[in-house]
Amino acid sequence: MKKLIKTILADKRRRFLIKKPIYQTSSRVSEMDLFRIAKKLDCKLSVGLSKWLLSAGYGDIENSLSFREDWFCLLENGPLQGKVAFAQDDKENTYAYDPKDGAIYFVSQNGFARMADNFREFLQELIKRKYNLAAWRDSLQLQHHNDSTKPQAAA
Repeated sequence: MKKLIKTILADKRRRFLIKKPIYQTSSRVSEMDLFRIAKKLDCKLSVGLSKWLLSAGYGDIENSLSFREDWFCLLENGPLQGKVAFAQDDKENTYAYDPKDGAIYFVSQNGFARMADNFREFLQELIKRKYNLAAWRDSLQLQHHNDSTKPQAAA
């Protein structure tokens, strides 16, 4: 996990004449911050997500994926009930994890899809896709919120 975090924090993308970091930190995150969130949610935080936040802090990946304390909430309705929202994208879609198995889900008004088995795999795939979250998001086969079948991982 340390290597993935270092990669994302070190990666830069050329913007006009200068290179800018892929990740823009907005504020640091402490162990106490994570404890407070877990207590508020009454569930454990994903280990990978916790490591990410402690190392990177709150911020944005490529201005497309936002990590903020405000995004953390328990999903209370539908087939994703009990999952924990942890991030939003530039289209105000939500990204959530399952506290039981760590799986990562994409959630929009149109439906949801399982993206990765855990936060580490989520970051690996994001790096592999050169941080193009929009293309990844658009490639997902969504299940409708009223569909009671188990979400499937997208290819």
